[in-house]
Amino acid sequence: MTISVQTFYDQRSGTATHVVTCAASGSCVVIDPVFDLDPKSGRTSRAPVDRIVDFIRAEKLSLEWLLETHVHHDHISGALALRETLGGRLAIGKRVVEVAEVIRQVYALPQTHARPFDRLLDEGDSLGFGEETIEVWATPGHTIDHLSYRIADTIFLGDTLFMPDSGTARCDFHRGDARMLHSSIRRILDQPEETRLFVCHDYGAEGSRPPAWATTVGAQRAENIHVGKGRTEAEFIALRQERDAGLEMPALLLASLPLNIAAGRFPEPASNGRVILPMPLDVPVSAL
Repeated sequence: MTISVQTFYDQRSGTATHVVTCAASGSCVVIDPVFDLDPKSGRTSRAPVDRIVDFIRAEKLSLEWLLETHVHHDHISGALALRETLGGRLAIGKRVVEVAEVIRQVYALPQTHARPFDRLLDEGDSLGFGEETIEVWATPGHTIDHLSYRIADTIFLGDTLFMPDSGTARCDFHRGDARMLHSSIRRILDQPEETRLFVCHDYGAEGSRPPAWATTVGAQRAENIHVGKGRTEAEFIALRQERDAGLEMPALLLASLPLNIAAGRFPEPASNGRVILPMPLDVPVSAL
């Protein structure tokens, strides 16, 4: 059994969306899709979604699953828009329920705020598409609800490891924890060195190279600036906590959270016909 991976990169958010195809059946899954929102102008665009739609239609693929690795805080999810266009089932980690409750309280959202997921996943679950099996790994640390997905010889990391020259994901949102992240990463790095890894975000190492998203366990063990070359757990935790303390909030953080707990569902237009997003003020990072 063989899979192929086609990646679509969103320049604004630095997000890599992966379309994974079962070659034998023509079935596919989409991992971490993006809907565009310009935080400066407030303009939205389906362009990232439509690129994936065009690809799936051109290749005559059947979309089986839309998979979120976690509730993202740096881009708007395109999962709901994709499901409405092409069908498929939508899944995320079961601890989205905890994350959603925190966000609901911060934003004073109603109890009825929709979570349109078809399945909530946990460690050890598996999903089928075509002749392939998706293994669900709970990989908390970046956030408590974080999952990674293993398909054949490939792991889709979400926000755990970045490319080796960019290290690892931050741990200061959604009850993230550096010790948990280190444990999740060790599990990944304990796999055979030829195991393929696909990251969810890349920023071109602060502009020093083109964006990239594919690496291997062997490369991460040898070269990752945060966890490679024998760095201890204690050293990693100290490094991660020091770095997180100086990071700014992502540009789309406050806009994205109430949308992404609903898979990218925007509010209904107000009486003036415009879609209006809630924006809580003076929210400490610890509250999110």
